[in-house]
Amino acid sequence: MIGFIISFLVWAAFHSLTAAQGFKDRVAGLMGERAYQGFYRLIYSAVSVLTLLPVLYFYWQLPDRPLYAVPAPFSWGMIALQAVGLIGLTVSVLQSGAMAFVGVQQALDYLNGGDIGRESGLGETLVVHGLYRYMRHPLYTFSMLLLWASPIMTRNSLIMVVLITAYFVVGSFIEERRLEQDFGEDYVAYKRAVGRFTPFF
Repeated sequence: MIGFIISFLVWAAFHSLTAAQGFKDRVAGLMGERAYQGFYRLIYSAVSVLTLLPVLYFYWQLPDRPLYAVPAPFSWGMIALQAVGLIGLTVSVLQSGAMAFVGVQQALDYLNGGDIGRESGLGETLVVHGLYRYMRHPLYTFSMLLLWASPIMTRNSLIMVVLITAYFVVGSFIEERRLEQDFGEDYVAYKRAVGRFTPFF
């Protein structure tokens, strides 16, 4: 258990560090601005996935025990909520620009000699349309819905869900600080008008 928790915290810290503006500025200085804009997001995405592998390894090695299994027909409702979460997550990624989200678009623009948008994957303008009109972090919201609505929960899966949820909450504050730096008063006004994770708060 300790190995799993430590590996997750190391992954979360590394993921947050490499998303921090100060770290990215240093990398840009080493790579050159254009190469950085072209490839940093793609490298960041790939490294994020690779460094998640030890977390998954420790997770699957843990002894586990069931906590609950929701019976039918109530489980059908929870599965329906998971479907909503999956659809909402997919739509959120598409609305933020799926190719740019993982860094593929920036790399292609670099290789083709074209203009390169923001490495953040959200394009050159603040995304406030679609699901982003109703919540500032639909990616996190629908991911959490997908995780928490599972009709079957074990001790290990509950620990994983709690850790991921905590990371989403903390990450949303870090991300918003960066977005305020990028978009200034436009993002501040957007924060005042739109809830963090739901349309209601």
